[in-house]
Amino acid sequence: MADEMDEIINEFIVEAEEILEQLDPLFVELEQKQDAEIINEIFRGMHTLKGAAGFLGFQNIVDVAHRAETILKKTREGEIPFTPEITDAILKAVDTLRILISHIKEKEEVTENIQPVLDLLDRTLETASKIKPEKTEVIGQKVEKIETEEIEVKPTKPEEVVAQTPKEKEVATLRVDVERIDKVMDLAGEIVLARNRLLNLANKLEAKYGGDEHIEGLVETTAFLDRVTSDLQLAVMKMRMQPLQKVFVKFPRMVRDLAKTLGKEIDLEIIGEDTEVDKSVIEHIGDPLVHIIRNSIDHGIEFPDERVSKGKPSKGKIVINAYQKGTQIVIDISDDGKGIDYEAVKAKAITKGLITIEEAEKMSEDAIINLIFLPGFSTKDVSTELSGRGVGMDVVRSNVAKLNGYVDIFTEKDKGTTFRISLPLTLAIIQAMMVQVGEEVYAIPQSMIEETLRINIDEIKEVTGQKVLTIRDKVLPLFLLNELLGTYGKSENRRKYILVASVGEKRFCISVDAVIGQEEIVIKTINGIDSEECGIMGATITGDGKVVLILDLAIISRKVLTVK
Repeated sequence: MADEMDEIINEFIVEAEEILEQLDPLFVELEQKQDAEIINEIFRGMHTLKGAAGFLGFQNIVDVAHRAETILKKTREGEIPFTPEITDAILKAVDTLRILISHIKEKEEVTENIQPVLDLLDRTLETASKIKPEKTEVIGQKVEKIETEEIEVKPTKPEEVVAQTPKEKEVATLRVDVERIDKVMDLAGEIVLARNRLLNLANKLEAKYGGDEHIEGLVETTAFLDRVTSDLQLAVMKMRMQPLQKVFVKFPRMVRDLAKTLGKEIDLEIIGEDTEVDKSVIEHIGDPLVHIIRNSIDHGIEFPDERVSKGKPSKGKIVINAYQKGTQIVIDISDDGKGIDYEAVKAKAITKGLITIEEAEKMSEDAIINLIFLPGFSTKDVSTELSGRGVGMDVVRSNVAKLNGYVDIFTEKDKGTTFRISLPLTLAIIQAMMVQVGEEVYAIPQSMIEETLRINIDEIKEVTGQKVLTIRDKVLPLFLLNELLGTYGKSENRRKYILVASVGEKRFCISVDAVIGQEEIVIKTINGIDSEECGIMGATITGDGKVVLILDLAIISRKVLTVK
């Protein structure tokens, strides 16, 4: 909680400093050209600053900003004229605000005496109120001079400004436009491609002219460039990282309000909110999480009396757990509700004509559960404001797929359901395994490959028409990549290269003609290609200058692992 408050205060400081930075030139411009829009802008800035300070309980800032805001409001509405004395007084207030904010920024336990500036602002307002302008509609009108008394507001001398302004310290943070960071990321990707090309050429030259001092120098320099490029990529990637807390912060209120609306009792626990992800994940993961949580509340967790009858606590629980697993970020959304009824899902899918009775009989439990991701699927007959589990689940899967991730579901009757979202740590540059099928080369994200093997063709068996392979006493389904892709490449060699793939909790084997090796690749999107249909997440350029397709095993696995 303390870390969260520190972050809020830091954001306030940044915003306050930006507002105060904008005020000085606005006042200068206002003196040169008295314009209603300029004074409106100054008023809005002071009002925003006062509101933010009030929320955080910085009363000194509120008092000063409120006095200045009052003068600006009366000036804006034409009740008093805008005079040089008002400018001087409000600039004094701005100087004071800077000092107060600097104390907060440096965490200094200092109590500033703000009474002099408050008195100055009050006197300035009182004096300005006695001036009777000829017209009150327009800022900058002619005014009558005061006859009653005059107050003198002395401009701040240069040496006093220096004394009041806190000593500038080295800037610890810098706010950078996101587009600039994206541009740097794109350039880093191009450097990676050039590095891969250079490494390939250097290796070929070394093999052909080994021993040549110039070639050795080239290889050494290329190796150095390789390390620097990897460091650059990591540095840029970290610039784009943000904590998931930015997304999670809205969920406690959402769960409370929706549970109350439905008459349910639900606790929310959030774990791993400090886990950092790429900024594009922050931008796109919110909607899928909202869909899952809303459906857990509406259709997953039972009403209190039903839970008690099952021997459960009357209050349900939802747990959001985020963590890093290898090169992936995993977000689990779990509830302790009634789970998903396989038979109800199957029956509803048959009723809606999504599958036939014959197809349903052959489907595995995983395949049945995945039916809830079909557009418009719902196990509820009556639509509610929140709708049942299933409505919006197609949006969940498509949005996660756009992030090159995938969703797994684990459910048990009367125990609950877990939706597991797995996402790559970075979305632009990844480690990939380059494989060959016939004459074609493909890239497969390394995060989805557990290991590579070379086996004898005699080790491949068949069980009810499905090729299988036994690996460390585990029988795994085996698929030929050329058959999955509909290509004709096939090796006659009796020794086969096998990729043991892992997508969530699913494990299976893929046979390829050759394993070329590991390579760092840059993902390039392909316009007009639907990843959900063809299982291709994009393309890349290899070290030898070829364009190869990047395969999405998460989508391919859903297509092949549909029957027992």
